Amino acid sequence: LSSDLLPKELVIAFRNDLFNSSLRTPFGNSVITAVINPKENIYDTYLNLLSFKYFFQGNSKDMQPGFSAMKGMTVHDTGRRSVICGFNCRQARAEIPESGTTRYIWYTNEIRVEKPNRMTPYREIDGVLMDFFYIIGKAEMQFTADEVIVKQIPDKEFERKKNYKEVSAKFLDALILKMISF
Repeated sequence: LSSDLLPKELVIAFRNDLFNSSLRTPFGNSVITAVINPKENIYDTYLNLLSFKYFFQGNSKDMQPGFSAMKGMTVHDTGRRSVICGFNCRQARAEIPESGTTRYIWYTNEIRVEKPNRMTPYREIDGVLMDFFYIIGKAEMQFTADEVIVKQIPDKEFERKKNYKEVSAKFLDALILKMISF
């Protein structure tokens, strides 16, 4: 799998307990989006794959489809500290027992967000991820924050999207794995 085809851009927006993330691939109009709005009971994952639009309506206990390769991951603070984008960060060791994978990640507690990692494999970390990895299928992607911007996020970014076909988590997970493994 060529790393040129893997997603390289991840944009995450927060407002209190509201969350929106978009993971873009470098081909077509392919995007994986997560929208979380607990007050409206929205825990959705959306997939735009060329002209196809699918979504999975989850709940607060679900892990977002696409992360099945990271199931069972544990995270332990290493005690190391650093600064990323002007924020004091803590390092943690992430271990995935099933694959024997160990990686190191960085997160900060200085950005006030409620449960910023719910629906992700990092749900036990109560801080905003600043340098971390995702494993989707056999593909591993590394993300490092290059800027943190404070701005007003429109309400529509935290609402359920229209014109998407609802599918099961298993179906959406399989599509995401195929898209990333393309």
